[in-house]
Amino acid sequence: MKKYTYKGLQQIVGLNIVELRKKQNMLQKDLARRLGMKTRDFSLIESGSSDISISMLEKIAIVFKVPVEVFLFPHTISKNSNDIFITKAKLLDTINKQKLDVIFNLLDIFIDSRIVQHH
Repeated sequence: MKKYTYKGLQQIVGLNIVELRKKQNMLQKDLARRLGMKTRDFSLIESGSSDISISMLEKIAIVFKVPVEVFLFPHTISKNSNDIFITKAKLLDTINKQKLDVIFNLLDIFIDSRIVQHH
């Protein structure tokens, strides 16, 4: 299993955006345009140098058709999905309480939206 070096949440989110964008063969300027942003400003988000709003993260998730929480954890290279989950859960201990509260609020929003969709 890949070992983690802790990075701030901004860097994790930025790296995950870059990874998804590249998997879609999308240029940074094209994604920025779709989101109504300047390429320079979007570049700061991808590099982890700028905060990203929850609403912008939701827009990016919609573009890539993925749940928002995909952006919140570093990706791992592992054949066992339980190992991935355990590793990500352990990373929660490294995040300060304020950021952890944001993560849990996002998860609550996601879960609530899924419950509503299934009714």
